[in-house]
Order: sequence, then C-alpha cells, then structure tokens
Amino acid sequence: MQPDPRASAGWQQHPAPPVTGWWFIVPLVTFGLLTAPMVLAGAVKLRSRPHKILAGGYFAVLMAGCAASAATSDGTESAAAMLVSISYFVLWIVGTVHVAILASQVRADFFRNRRPSQAWGTAAPHPGVGYHPPSRQGLGHPPARHGLGHYPAPRPAWAQGRVDPALAKAQWRLARRAEARHLQATQPSIAAELMIGRPDLPGRQYDDGGLVDVNHAPAEWLMRMLSIERPLAERIVEARQLHNGFATPEELIVYCEGLTPAKLELFRDRLLFIPR
Repeated sequence: MQPDPRASAGWQQHPAPPVTGWWFIVPLVTFGLLTAPMVLAGAVKLRSRPHKILAGGYFAVLMAGCAASAATSDGTESAAAMLVSISYFVLWIVGTVHVAILASQVRADFFRNRRPSQAWGTAAPHPGVGYHPPSRQGLGHPPARHGLGHYPAPRPAWAQGRVDPALAKAQWRLARRAEARHLQATQPSIAAELMIGRPDLPGRQYDDGGLVDVNHAPAEWLMRMLSIERPLAERIVEARQLHNGFATPEELIVYCEGLTPAKLELFRDRLLFIPR
C-alpha cells in the first residue's frame, strides 16, 4: 500500500463526526428493552447529568415491568397488567423518540465544539523556529499568540520567499542587531561572553548582525564593518582615546573631523558604545 502523500506534507486528519442516525433503531427493534443503554451512551457523550438520571429511570421502569409481568403470569387482568403495558409503552415509544433526540444532539455538539481550523485536510504547521520581529516582550522571543492554538503567527512577506533574497538577508541582519542590542542592555555579561560588537576577537561564534563597538574595535575593523576610509577610522580611534570613549553617535560628529550627519546615517544602526 502506498503511503498517503498528505502525511509527509504536514496534513492531518481530525476525528470524523459521529454517526448517530441509527441509534433510534436499537430501542425500536428491541421494543424498548435497550432504551436505557442507548440513553446512557448519549448522556456520556453530552456529559449530561439529567440524561444519566433518565437512563436510570428507564432501567427502573424495565425492572418494574419485568416484576409486574411475573406477577401476572396467570393471565388475569389487574393493575399489575396495566403497569406492564404502560412500562413497555414508555420504554418502546417514548424511549425511541428520546434516543432519536439524543442522537441529533450528540452530532450537533460535535460541530458546535469543533474549532474552524479543524476541518479535514488542514495543513499542520511545520515545527521549527520562525522569524520573530523585535517586540516589547523581549527581542529574540516569539510574540504572544491570541486564539491561534498551536498555529504559529504568520511570518512577514520578506521571510516567505516572495522578495529579493538580498532584502531578506538585510532584514534578517537588522533583527539580529536588535536582539544583540537587547542582550547588551539587559544582560551585559552574556553579551561580553558572546563578544557582541567585537568582530575582531578570535573564536567568536555569535552573529550580532554587523554591530561594531566603536569604543574598542580597531581602526581596521571600523573600516571594514562601517565601510569608511582609513583616515576617518584613525580619527575615531584617536578621539575615543582622548575622550575615554563615546556615548552617543552624535559625539562622533563633534569629535571626528570629516564625519557628516549624512555619512553617519549610513551606519548609525551598526554602532555600539560599550563603556571603556
């Protein structure tokens, strides 16, 4: 037998609706003798205490009818014989109608409680970690999901392969820089261990999206990471030594000759200022 191709594609089949159209036939053809079990089955499906009590009532009526039938075995007409007739009528006719109503309620309850996303043939989400843009809940963590169950939040258009790969990569590096900045601001010890902003240090494995610690990176790495000329990189190194480092990007304009606001905007989002 060939495997179902939908299984490998992430499809999943949810439980089929219950088939209850035949329930009423059971008490009908058994003349009400099996009314109590069918009512009890419906009560369990619906988690209904009143219907469970009625199932017990049907069973009690059956027992009373059997006892009355044994008492009138000589065939004489009496009140016991009338009780037998009433009990079998209740079990047969009333019980059949009751079971038919329960069958329709059980099926309706299935569709009422089923979520819209549980239709047959819906694709199950593939496991894995998707892109999670920065949020106030903490960078690098997935945003809260409201009413989506186990289905992940939709990824942005650029992460779904519908835009230029170069743009997708730039957006990804932007998110990595935001995550790295958050780590530097909230957990500096971990940031130091990950060597955030120090592409010049050997053995670094964490990708911070291209951040550069202006207060510690050598001039060669300032040139490479910020795409600036050597004289400007050397002036940045001289100025940070003279002023014991920088605190804001604007200080670079003040203390580094040749750096204009327009040129600063080209690499502002890649600057990191870790105190010396």
